[in-house]
Amino acid sequence: MSEEGATFLDMSNLQFSVNKNSSNMEMTNEFMRFLITSRELNEMAQNKGLMSPTKDLSFNSMYAAFGAVPESRVLSPEEIGLTDDAVIQLRQAVYNVGTGVMTIDEAIAGYGTFTQ
Repeated sequence: MSEEGATFLDMSNLQFSVNKNSSNMEMTNEFMRFLITSRELNEMAQNKGLMSPTKDLSFNSMYAAFGAVPESRVLSPEEIGLTDDAVIQLRQAVYNVGTGVMTIDEAIAGYGTFTQ
């Protein structure tokens, strides 16, 4: 909290995983792409009573106010270095995809090489 208001820590809980040795990787990746659409993420969050990991928080009255937090007051763990070594690869990959720096396929190919 400060005189300018509160700061919102934008830290998604991402616990999807895929076996890299899957016999049908193309179908598996398509299913994962489906799961991370805004519609599906919002529905899962609403069903579990969680905040959506998407930018549209209007679907749930409990969290809708967070959608009005100005971008300048939103912190990302990747930008401020609050990532745990055990999840750096996942968070960096997701951050790069979420911010449009990489495609999902590029993030998958680069997994294991990300640094803070």
